[in-house]
Amino acid sequence: MSEFEDAKAPWNYFVNDSGYSNVLRDRLRDHVEMDSAIALGTYLNERVRGDISMVDFGGGPGHYYPAIKRLYSSGTIDYLSVDIDHANIRFGTEYFADDPHARFAVGSILDPASFLLDRDGVVSANTLPHVPAIAPLLRAIAAAPSVNFFLFRMLIGNECVEIRKHLKADQFNKLFEDNYQHNNIYSLAYLAATLGTGWELEVMPDRVDRERLAQHNVPMQQQDAFYGNRVSRAVGDMTFKGDIYMPWKFVFGRRTGS
Repeated sequence: MSEFEDAKAPWNYFVNDSGYSNVLRDRLRDHVEMDSAIALGTYLNERVRGDISMVDFGGGPGHYYPAIKRLYSSGTIDYLSVDIDHANIRFGTEYFADDPHARFAVGSILDPASFLLDRDGVVSANTLPHVPAIAPLLRAIAAAPSVNFFLFRMLIGNECVEIRKHLKADQFNKLFEDNYQHNNIYSLAYLAATLGTGWELEVMPDRVDRERLAQHNVPMQQQDAFYGNRVSRAVGDMTFKGDIYMPWKFVFGRRTGS
């Protein structure tokens, strides 16, 4: 799917949610490291050695990059963020203008092959549940000879479940056909089957500060209470968005070559 088609697609709620893009840019500007960014950087440091050329799909303005660079101690990082939000890419390009190891490109996670040509690692956090399919990314990774690992934060369960969250409180025209957000859950068996042979997969627990999550909110929900259904909240040891349980996990994949 092309960037233009993505921009018009009914699943692409990002294009109408500039408020959340502003939140990500503010976190970067204010040097706020998200729990998931710290966890991703930590898991990366524990499992990978040597210099890395990575692509971050759904990487936005590069708000994960500072934590990754700080926590990865086994080599250098050459970072490429690919995102469908032009404003995020512009901001990241300007913010990291003095860093020769950080680059930014507008692109689609559904058409990833061209961004993998010189990359040996792929990361993505919090994006895969919200796109209609992850098969294009998995197949492109498997087909890219340079890529030898990936690390995702995504929703992992015992089965594959497609979920569409309607984003309007009191408008129901074209219910689940427009104005919706995917929150899709995948099984490890699906990832293995789609990647094909030659990959070793590991599922790791999410790492979240429960007290910090309990205080989590974004400015948009102060003006629109219904928007809060898009925001993570703690329910005991579980994480919900509105009525949806979000089984966040990290998945590390390493190419074995066999």
